[in-house]
Amino acid sequence: MKRILSLALVLTMAVTTVRADISMPVKDNFYDKMGRGIADIMVSSSELLDSQYGMIDTEGNTTAFCKGFLAQGLSRMVMDIGQGVFEVVTSPFPTNNGSYRSQKSAPYDSMVINGYPPADLKDWY
Repeated sequence: MKRILSLALVLTMAVTTVRADISMPVKDNFYDKMGRGIADIMVSSSELLDSQYGMIDTEGNTTAFCKGFLAQGLSRMVMDIGQGVFEVVTSPFPTNNGSYRSQKSAPYDSMVINGYPPADLKDWY
């Protein structure tokens, strides 16, 4: 009896891993565009610290504060607010060649290699 149950369990697990989702990806819609716009407005202040933190290792603390916080961070924050307002206002209308995708590009100088946090943030709490 135990063998039959274990065989049934193994077969069930094999069948569930074989199935695939072959449906088309969901396209962005009105709610996605409005949500992105609201998120851009609400989280825009994080660009101040993010820009500074990215420069601490490469250019030093003083440059990171002056260039990263005051110049690049403030400009990115203002641009994020502007992009967010644009997306909220135009959310009922598709603007990007008939779709609701974002027109915001990734920053060219982000120097992001992978999505993992740096090692010095291991035990930040």
